[in-house]
Amino acid sequence: MSKALAELTIPDDWHLMPVDPNYHHPLLQHCRHRGQTFSTFYLAPNSVVEHLGRFRARPSDILVASFPKSGTTWLQEIVWRVVHEETAASGHHQSLEYRFPVLETPQIDVMPMRCIHDMEDPRLMKTHLMHHLLPESVHSSGAKVLYVSRDARDVCVSYYHYARLVNFMMYRGTFQEFRASFQRGETLYGPYREHVKSYLDHADTVLCLTYEQLHSDRAEVVRKVAEFLGRTLTDASVQGIVNHTSFDVMKRDPSTNFTHWEDSGLAVRDEEGTFMRKGKVGDWANYFSDADSDAFIKWRNGPL
Repeated sequence: MSKALAELTIPDDWHLMPVDPNYHHPLLQHCRHRGQTFSTFYLAPNSVVEHLGRFRARPSDILVASFPKSGTTWLQEIVWRVVHEETAASGHHQSLEYRFPVLETPQIDVMPMRCIHDMEDPRLMKTHLMHHLLPESVHSSGAKVLYVSRDARDVCVSYYHYARLVNFMMYRGTFQEFRASFQRGETLYGPYREHVKSYLDHADTVLCLTYEQLHSDRAEVVRKVAEFLGRTLTDASVQGIVNHTSFDVMKRDPSTNFTHWEDSGLAVRDEEGTFMRKGKVGDWANYFSDADSDAFIKWRNGPL
């Protein structure tokens, strides 16, 4: 353990996990808190503990929740456009990260996020917290929560490339090693199955959508989002949002493609490509053998 890690104050309900040598960032070590995996970055000064302790949800708040690499960015942009009735080409130059700060991440210099506590209504936020870790005020305030999930095999593949891309992870293991740690719940924000279940179990109050629906019928997703948020859209407005939230359009748009992460050094420009990589359904077939896929699906659908 590095000196910096040794000097961290570990709260009683946070537990350090064994070091995974495949992560090459010297300050990264995973830890478990109330059933969810975080990293030691969340325990640094101005930590998630202090940040969330200050948070008080408002009735007008809107949260987009997900397990990482499940379609978060896509759903965020749709929600933004529905709320702001933005149906034409993007007329703003603010990154999605600024417009939709992360609930559990305090402000840091390399991420151009606004301070959640100072935002005007309606506050749009994203989170990768499991449902039971959301601040209690989210539930008591009447804030709206939307959740997007995705085929676990595609999530695992996309997350593997993401972990290699970002400099706060620097994962250098094989895909097979990453897949094994993913299944053990030892990746950031894991365990995956429990994460998804935590929201599906509250589908009576959470709008649960899928990445595959975003591909197959985005217009219907837009209508569901608008209805859930109490917004009225014309057919023309729905189609405008559909046109400007295609994967190809968003990948070219600097406000949604996270190229500023590369400019700031948060992500590397190499063989891993970019933050928005392929956006396909079924890319897992290029990484799983038939036997591996069958075993993975058996695990995904097995008892918790």
